[in-house]
Amino acid sequence: MAPDESWREPDRRFVVSGPARPRDQRDLMGRPFFALARRPRFQPVRYRSRQIDVIVRASADEGMATIWDADVLLWLAGQIVEALNHGRWVSRHVRFTPWQLFHDLGWADGAHQYRRLRGALVRLEGTWVATSLRTPSDWPAQSFAWISDVGISRTEGVSLTLPIWFMEGVCDCSRILTLDPAYFRLAGGLERWLYRLARRHAGRQKTGWTFDVADLHTRSGSLTPLRNFMIDIGTIVRRQNIPGYDFLLVSGGKLPGLRIVPTGRSTVPGENHVDHTVASDAEHTVGAGAELPLLQVRKTAEPFDSKAEISPVTYITNIITYYVGDFGLFAPLPAARSGHGKKAREAVADRLVGVR
Repeated sequence: MAPDESWREPDRRFVVSGPARPRDQRDLMGRPFFALARRPRFQPVRYRSRQIDVIVRASADEGMATIWDADVLLWLAGQIVEALNHGRWVSRHVRFTPWQLFHDLGWADGAHQYRRLRGALVRLEGTWVATSLRTPSDWPAQSFAWISDVGISRTEGVSLTLPIWFMEGVCDCSRILTLDPAYFRLAGGLERWLYRLARRHAGRQKTGWTFDVADLHTRSGSLTPLRNFMIDIGTIVRRQNIPGYDFLLVSGGKLPGLRIVPTGRSTVPGENHVDHTVASDAEHTVGAGAELPLLQVRKTAEPFDSKAEISPVTYITNIITYYVGDFGLFAPLPAARSGHGKKAREAVADRLVGVR
């Protein structure tokens, strides 16, 4: 069924009138369209894979739109899909009251949330995207800001215009996925990005999906050095707090892979069968419950794009891989004796108090 094209009429505005479940676009999941840190990012994102280019540039004042700012787009996508499902007319010109967004996303209603929304709108309007995704090979990349023509008033609420590229994806039901409500409670930017990646690729397949960690680092657009990125992945594997999926580190090669396996904890349906990107016969799998010795690892300071200087910060964290030399061999660590692994974890946990 062809997507509804009536939204292309330029002189009408879609007014949000009720609750709706946020939706995500496949094309936005697993690619670096948003900054993953709360600190302002000014360095552009440049990503290329299989003839697909993604370039994201930030405004000079507020920085790039973050993955938390993207909640506004996910909510608007849900509103549009909900209206189409009920046969209502929609437009890329939208008006809504902030209260409805706060209610649907679980934001507390108050002055802080209004500041949060205003900041998100400023960054979304000031972030410029150019991508060849969904563009014929002989056509130039499409360029757009996430939102434009933003207006905020006490009587009208928020009005804005969504880009045509975004609307084309939202109005095509084959490109839309629902999200677990717990996604919006994830505090970490990398955790949020990994959930969206898992939602798109792993679905509910029993065998899941496996990625090379170095490839994930490139896909994420993260400014974190690869070594630190791998440490962050190890921490997420240990915590296992991403809804609907288990994350496992697998060895097999110079760098580890990350296997994403669906669980019964998700509240949304999965997708059709897909194949592995990495061979599934890895010799060793490290899970969250494995008894492994813990190492104290010094993370190098992450790049900071603002003009203010920042001193190096030492992070003490848990990692379940180790390195020989500088990115030398990856090897599975031997299991710790009963009791010693627990004591080691408790010792590192004590040192982690107050560290973020």
